[in-house]
Amino acid sequence: MKIHGIRSKIIIFSLLCAASPLFSETFRVRKLFPLKLTGTVQSEQTLVTGINDSIAIFLPEDRSWLEGIEIKIAIPEEVAAWQDSVALSLYDNITPLPSSSQIDYSGTRSFVKPLPTRLSWVIRIPLSASVSFKESAYDTKLGVVPDTKQGFVFVRLQPAMKGIPDETINAELKISIKPILINKGKLRVSVASPNGDTSPYTLFIDGTKTDVDEKGYTLTPGAHDVNIVSDFYRDEMRTVCIDQAKTTELSIVLKSLVPTLAVTAPDNATVYVDGQKCTVFGKEFEISEGEHTVRFVMGDYEILRTLNAQKGKSYTASVTVDLTISEQ
Repeated sequence: MKIHGIRSKIIIFSLLCAASPLFSETFRVRKLFPLKLTGTVQSEQTLVTGINDSIAIFLPEDRSWLEGIEIKIAIPEEVAAWQDSVALSLYDNITPLPSSSQIDYSGTRSFVKPLPTRLSWVIRIPLSASVSFKESAYDTKLGVVPDTKQGFVFVRLQPAMKGIPDETINAELKISIKPILINKGKLRVSVASPNGDTSPYTLFIDGTKTDVDEKGYTLTPGAHDVNIVSDFYRDEMRTVCIDQAKTTELSIVLKSLVPTLAVTAPDNATVYVDGQKCTVFGKEFEISEGEHTVRFVMGDYEILRTLNAQKGKSYTASVTVDLTISEQ
């Protein structure tokens, strides 16, 4: 057992030396598994690999929300019991382009680590120098950022020593891979005026004055308040729900400061506004600032009311007829 430990350390040391970015190596895999990630859904994909297999994890074109890759390996007992027998490596500058029909590759190893002597291992690969996730007792965060200019991350499994028993060499590993999405979403706000002009307005998000940005605003998932304040139009307030790794579109049409009136009445009623018969029902129409009269007439029954219309206000005038029957 002592000899086995010394031999494994020698093999691992040689693997680490080969990881120098100054050297490119040529190798052959038993099988290449291509896998494509999505950049908006944190869905998990699972495959079963062998000890001499590789995985090419192709990244989405839009990586705005993608900050890393999580790889979970279910380690069989035949591998876990044989310490330092199998290693996981990452490669940059892979040629040719990974394909399920290709088994011979060359590339520069950027990371190598033997599989731990336990039945599962979760590694998290950062795709930039600044990510939100950290290493924990259950997860291993890689200290290197793979070169993704080719559009994929290349992962290789390989024996890390000689003399490994057949049951270890022939073991299968269940591997689950999923994207790590940043815990943010985006809000895009478009504001239009009824006349198509560009009168100024002030935008507040969650009570904070915010510069207008057509590209949008990155926010945490959940509910957010959006306020539009203007000297030329009515103030508007909306509540929007932001989802992780998604863009929410909010369209606001500004309303004039001219006061409006909406009238609702039974079909057999006649309504007069300032002495003029009303022909628009259930829909707002503009009225001038100041005092107005509204008169409802149904047969011999008549109701007269007055309102003092103010700038930026909306009014509704309605009458209903109801019949109540009670029993004693």
